[in-house]
Amino acid sequence: MKKSTVIFSVFILLLTFSMGAYAATKYNFTFDGKKQSIDVQLINNKAYVPLNDVTELFGGKVTYDSKSKTYAVTSNTKGTSITQSELSQTIKNVTVKIDKVIQDSDSLKIYVTYVNNSKDAINTSDSLTRVVANGKQYSYNTDFNFKRWYKKDVPHTDSYIEPGVTAENVIFFEPVNADSINIAFTANWEDYRFNNVKITK
Repeated sequence: MKKSTVIFSVFILLLTFSMGAYAATKYNFTFDGKKQSIDVQLINNKAYVPLNDVTELFGGKVTYDSKSKTYAVTSNTKGTSITQSELSQTIKNVTVKIDKVIQDSDSLKIYVTYVNNSKDAINTSDSLTRVVANGKQYSYNTDFNFKRWYKKDVPHTDSYIEPGVTAENVIFFEPVNADSINIAFTANWEDYRFNNVKITK
């Protein structure tokens, strides 16, 4: 056998082993209860998945522009409803959970629960809450809130809550012309952001 033929055969053998090392394996992914089996390649202990498959699982699509060599991913979040798990976030053992958002002619009411599982007292910082609707930001108004919750039968949370405490609160904003809003809370100097939160009217 010629030397060149032997070298070529060894190269093919090595290539075969390399491909085997990076061979894709089917794994199950779920998103909002939707399950799909997707090929996963493990390279250097990192999981790589096909862009199209994962994007479709999230309700989006992928397009490719050969001139600019650009992949464009677009999501399909319009009209989707937020799940209950997305209404709760935990940072450093402090949980902020949106219970509901209700609007009437008087106000937009955000019902929120704070859970302090940390070892220290934390601040709730309601005055730093922001709402975004239709590209406009609405900031907390102290007078507007004071008139609506002071001595009224609505949950109140202290400015600071101790370790192990769960506290409910209602934050008031002026009515907005929208079906859903983005909300940003600040608790213990951390930002908690919730997008596409449905308003009950």
